[in-house]
Amino acid sequence: MSLKTNQIARALLAGVAISVAGVPAFADALSSSFSFRIVEAAEGEEALIERGTVRPGEVIQYQLQHENTTEQALAGIVIAAPVPEGVTLTLGAESTSIKAVFEVQADLDPENDGLEWSTLPATRMVAGADGTLQPEPLPEDQIAAVRWTLSEPLESGEIALNSYRVRVN
Repeated sequence: MSLKTNQIARALLAGVAISVAGVPAFADALSSSFSFRIVEAAEGEEALIERGTVRPGEVIQYQLQHENTTEQALAGIVIAAPVPEGVTLTLGAESTSIKAVFEVQADLDPENDGLEWSTLPATRMVAGADGTLQPEPLPEDQIAAVRWTLSEPLESGEIALNSYRVRVN
């Protein structure tokens, strides 16, 4: 079975969110683009290729690019993106060109309703045999979204590149 890459891309784009100092970014402040490529490995080398379909087990690399198009530095930028249905995040493959704090979103504590954010390594609380909550490493397949909180202002004309990888289920 193969999936159309544009189906996965549409699911991702529907959930990409950017905010500046807690306020949704305005179109005239950041120029944003999104791309994705299939990761192919051969003889220890990786290549990022464009293809119209993906198969279970293949890896997709998503890249989000944001350029500050204003005359001044933008502080407090947060870039968030979903992990689309049908794929699983590959931890350790995330990157950023700007110093940033990377976090993942998942159901981390059954005593709190909803999803919470955590830096890595992320843990979740699960009920043990005796009913007490115990921490365990967060499984990659439980991650619903990722985000980068830029640690420094994005200067005028500067570009932030953020990427992450997922494996097709």
